[in-house]
Amino acid sequence: MKALFSFIVVLLLVLVAYAGVAVANQHFLFGVIIPYAAVATFLIFMIYRILKWGSSPVPFRIPTTCGQQKSLPWIKQSKLENPSGLLGVAGRMALEVLFFRSLFRNSRPS
Repeated sequence: MKALFSFIVVLLLVLVAYAGVAVANQHFLFGVIIPYAAVATFLIFMIYRILKWGSSPVPFRIPTTCGQQKSLPWIKQSKLENPSGLLGVAGRMALEVLFFRSLFRNSRPS
């Protein structure tokens, strides 16, 4: 039943677009403005969701870092694997969101 409702809604949207182009001669609106508005809406809310996800508190620590923590000055820190500043956290989050790095860790068969 839910699939039929979705199918009817899609048909109605197609009919609205067809009527807007064929009857009302609104080629620019349906060919340029609405697609750009849809892409812009998608990107804005995707960025919003990523920022909301990044600012949510984690109830427990997940030890997925495998680099050297910031400690003594003569020991080199792994800034992307174990970040201590805002820029490192943003870089590590960007790599995780775009490339899903933690999924490919320890994926070697035994």
